[in-house]
Order: sequence, then C-alpha cells, then structure tokens
Amino acid sequence: MYMDLTARSKAAVAIAVGILLAGFAVIIRSASAQNAAGSIGGACLVMVALSLVILVLVRAWVCNTNEERRILAAAQREAQSERTRYIAAQAGLTNESARLNREMIAERARVTALLKAERAKMQAEFDNTRAKELSEAFQTGAEMERAGVFKKRQQPPRGNLLTFPKKQPAAPEAERERSREHGVVGP
Repeated sequence: MYMDLTARSKAAVAIAVGILLAGFAVIIRSASAQNAAGSIGGACLVMVALSLVILVLVRAWVCNTNEERRILAAAQREAQSERTRYIAAQAGLTNESARLNREMIAERARVTALLKAERAKMQAEFDNTRAKELSEAFQTGAEMERAGVFKKRQQPPRGNLLTFPKKQPAAPEAERERSREHGVVGP
C-alpha cells in the first residue's frame, strides 16, 4: 500500500529512524559493557522510535482519503454525465416543442387556406344559384303579372242575407219530453 506522506510526517519518520539507530547503538554499547541500565534505556529509545513510526503510519492510514477522493471523483463524473444527459434531453425537448409549433403553424395555415378556398367555392355556388333563383322569381313574377294576379281586386258584391223570423213556434210538450228520453235524438 502506497501512502503519500506529508513533509511533517517524513520529518517525524526521519527523527524516529535516528532515535531508533541511537537506541540500537546504546543497546549494543551497554550490552558489551554489561551495563543493564544502559541496555534498558536503549530499549526504551527503540520503543519510542517504533511508537513514533507507528503513530505516523496510523495517522497516514487514518487520514488517507485516496479511496474517498476516488469515490468522490467517480460520483462527480456520474453527476456531470447526468447533467449532460439532462441538458441534452432538455435541448431535445425544446427542439421537439419548436418542431411541433412549426407543424401547428403550418397546419393552421393549410387549414386557413383550405377554408378560404371552400368559402370562395361556396360563395361562387351561392352566387350562381342566387342568380338562377332571382331569374326564376322574376320570371314567375312576370308571368303572374301577365295573368293579372296582382291587379287590384274589387270587393265582391254583398250578398243578400236570409232573415229568420224573430219568433219560432214553440214545440209541443210531448215532443220535448221525448227528446229528453234516453236513446232519442232530437232538438
């Protein structure tokens, strides 16, 4: 595993290596002189140096963000890719909307032209029919005029009305009774 060490970490490792070498030198000199206290002191220097190296390596391992940076870079690339796809989709949608608008404008123009043509055709048919109807109506009016239909009519002479007598003779009582009976038709 390759770790990037900072300048401070490198300096701390160099100091630890120096202490480690000094500790081994003290151990070797004390051991040859049969000095137990010097050997123990050299062993303590070696342990301090090893502890310092271990602390530097643990700090580098804990603070190592290479994997997180790699994951972040991949996430950023994915986000950029999504953004690019979104912008492309939005541009496609805008283009499609513009195309539909152009088609609708063309369709409206076509329908308007078709309506104008139909209206002109219907107006021409109406004008032709109107002229024919007017000529037929005029001809019919002329024929009726010749036939004398429109001459002022004279009031027909008053006829003689028949007058009825004021009093009618009364019907006999027996006829009246019979007329009220069931099934008899009478006045």
